Amino acid sequence: MLFRILRESFLRRKRRKLIAVTAITLGAGIVTGLLSVAINIGDKINRELKRYGANLVLLPQEDTLPLEVAGFDYSFLLANGHLDEADLPKIKEIFWRHNIVGFAPELQARANLVMQDSRGESVTLIGAWFDKALPLKEQPDFRTGLRHVASYWKVHGSWARDDSQHDAMIGAEIARRLQVNLGDSLVIEINQQLETFLVRGIVTTGSAEEQQIFAPLSAVQQLLNQPGKIKKVLVSALTNPEDDFAQRPVEQMSREEYDRWYCTPYVSSIALQLCEAIPGSEARVVRQVAEGEGALLRKISLLMFLIALAIFCTSILGVASTMTTTVLERRKEVGIFRALGAESHQISSVFLGEALVMGVFGGALGAGLGYLIAQLISWQVFGERLAYNALLLPVAIAIALLIATLGSLLPLRKAFSFDPIVTLHSA
Repeated sequence: MLFRILRESFLRRKRRKLIAVTAITLGAGIVTGLLSVAINIGDKINRELKRYGANLVLLPQEDTLPLEVAGFDYSFLLANGHLDEADLPKIKEIFWRHNIVGFAPELQARANLVMQDSRGESVTLIGAWFDKALPLKEQPDFRTGLRHVASYWKVHGSWARDDSQHDAMIGAEIARRLQVNLGDSLVIEINQQLETFLVRGIVTTGSAEEQQIFAPLSAVQQLLNQPGKIKKVLVSALTNPEDDFAQRPVEQMSREEYDRWYCTPYVSSIALQLCEAIPGSEARVVRQVAEGEGALLRKISLLMFLIALAIFCTSILGVASTMTTTVLERRKEVGIFRALGAESHQISSVFLGEALVMGVFGGALGAGLGYLIAQLISWQVFGERLAYNALLLPVAIAIALLIATLGSLLPLRKAFSFDPIVTLHSA
């Protein structure tokens, strides 16, 4: 009997049902599409933010020790520590190694830039990796260096090559001041040794890098007679925004809490793992970058949640409006049911049965619509497609059923209020 009533209802009121299914499809599709993007947006935005600099810096432990005597800070006297270049591959062996986007070792020195007019210029020379191939067991094509960690740099010309002992890049400010152009030669003097570099690129960053000269790490190590030594490592890692739990002191955590914290990609837990991997190092979090990333991710997630909630509520109102009209049109039918002694749950089964059928149809169509919406957002914003998620269909149907059921509750309450005598008399 119920099946026959549902079939007749769909056959006789096709327009109303089409409107309701359309509302459910739009609601389920947009909410599912936003949900699909939200699941993947964290990593994508995080990778976009990585272009704006490293969020961790590894330093020699002795350089970070405080030394204060009689109120004076003598910590600079300890700043002679070094890290070993040979330990760097260990960065990609930590628990959260797949979240390490890149890292760039640096060795800094004060040098004398020998000018043609015999006037020397004191400059800061940075030895670094630019685009270093570092084949790993799990990632044979892994490349790292400043090009990956500081991809926000604007380079006029080209990046220096790591395998060349004579390539160099110069900051835009010092190049302008000394009238250095691409292709010019720079004669650098360190410890009475002279080395000539060819300017491959001019760097604009808007910060201290514009006052510095960059050369391959091996060339600077040779000039300083410090083979295999580095002064610091810039690390760029994908991290979760730090919440109240992440900011609790580690020593106050229980064993279970510590395991949970260690196995979550918080910037602080990755910092600890880096220190464990690199002997004699201390990791410092670049709070301005890490907190800025976390705040932006939280705001985008909240914005997407509010948009999805608004669309979800709008779809419920759309279904409720259509169902209310349907209930009013079927007052006589409801009155006959009531006059024949039908209970409320029997009347409910008719309207909820229609809602569930519309929910299943709307959900199936909404899954396809949500996939298209997610692909469109990902392609327009991030320039890449999203992988298909098999959970999209059941999630879309569940959302559609929820929209259909909630949208039917108010019309059902209206149907229960019909007096069979008054309804049949007025019909």
